[in-house]
Amino acid sequence: MTDNYNKSAVVSHWVHGFMILLVLTTGTVVLSNMPNNIAKLDSLKIHMILGAVILALTIYRIINNMLSDKVSPLKVGEAREKLIRYNHIAIYVVVILVALSGILLAKGSGVGEIVFWGANTELYKDFHDFGMGIAHSILTKILIFLIVMHIAGVVSYGIKTKENLLRRMWINRNKKDKK
Repeated sequence: MTDNYNKSAVVSHWVHGFMILLVLTTGTVVLSNMPNNIAKLDSLKIHMILGAVILALTIYRIINNMLSDKVSPLKVGEAREKLIRYNHIAIYVVVILVALSGILLAKGSGVGEIVFWGANTELYKDFHDFGMGIAHSILTKILIFLIVMHIAGVVSYGIKTKENLLRRMWINRNKKDKK
């Protein structure tokens, strides 16, 4: 057991978090409010590429977490420890489901062929015409909720214990960690 996460876990956590927030924000605030026309194609392409990178990074993080030394458990009750664990698992599962629903939406609506291979067809007027479009939208809202709960948990733990929980998810310069 160790007190801090390894360097690859720390870096991938913050890069992953930033990318997820970027894609969620741009998808929810920008893309969902743009009409489905040619002006949207470049933004969709970036959104789809970043979504694929997030999926790959999620898989990497899951594998890295399974293979890395375990971090010392927090000093919280058993119920809260389970809540923390289930929140982390749920975030990973929902990120994967968001990515898969996005892939299926791109395939089903033809937007993947339009964006990446220049297929000469029109974009559908509304991606919510597809079940995967609705699923993708709902899953992103669930992901936002889980992330808010994750951040609220970190903040409430810090307030309750006066302990800097972020220190565990930061690169520890005092230890030689070559991972």
